[in-house]
Amino acid sequence: MQHWRLDDLISAQSNNTKLAEALKLIQPRATSGSLAANDNFEFAELCQFRKIFLQEVDDTIVGSEPFPGEMLTPCRNRVALPDNIYQILTDYYNNAYELQFVTIADSILNSSGNSIVVPNMVEQFGRVRIAAEIFGSAMSSRYLKNAFVLAKFIQNDGTTDLFPGQVQYYFEHTIRILGESKTHRLAFIRWYRKVTDWRIRFYTRIDENEESSNIELWQNDFCDLSRDCLIPIHYIYSRFVSCKFETGKKKIVAYKAVIPINRQFHL
Repeated sequence: MQHWRLDDLISAQSNNTKLAEALKLIQPRATSGSLAANDNFEFAELCQFRKIFLQEVDDTIVGSEPFPGEMLTPCRNRVALPDNIYQILTDYYNNAYELQFVTIADSILNSSGNSIVVPNMVEQFGRVRIAAEIFGSAMSSRYLKNAFVLAKFIQNDGTTDLFPGQVQYYFEHTIRILGESKTHRLAFIRWYRKVTDWRIRFYTRIDENEESSNIELWQNDFCDLSRDCLIPIHYIYSRFVSCKFETGKKKIVAYKAVIPINRQFHL
């Protein structure tokens, strides 16, 4: 009834120029800037992405889930993965799904009808946008400073810890699983090696309190390639600033200082 009454009053004042100008001030406006990144997503999708980001879901996240963003240039179409990365991708699918995945070479040697052959062609990207946040990679030197990211991993004791790494590139990989074609959006990341002494890792702490400083020291070199080098882009936590940090007086030891950027606009 209130809406009907308002429409009746407005129609009676259709020739009122002042009212017409005033109504323009309260008309909804199109979202612009960083807020427009989420316009094409429903509330349920954004809520689900936030739960994935905070690891509040019990389901295994495989990388085919929707996310508020897009893959960005530079882009290379139909790129064949190196053999070692191709094997890691196959291992990734074997861990993500309760199915058997094999490489093309293994499918020739073992012609099992229950195996799913993993294609070796991907669409490679140098950047990805998650909401308003842009993440770069080593694939594009222009955006190398945005390639340092943090990601959460669940430890054996059930706790979560942040690990720093450098994104080498992002890619989309399409595979047919149980008759359905699925596109997975993944990041290939080289993780930095952890220091063995926690007192070195939290060198800038105050009064032995690890939480008194968010700056951590890590080794300058990468860990060996493993299954963990491939993660869904949904698990990227934030970017960090990387700089050189030296400790000691007589024996100088150089580490990589990890300084998180806790903006997390993609939340």
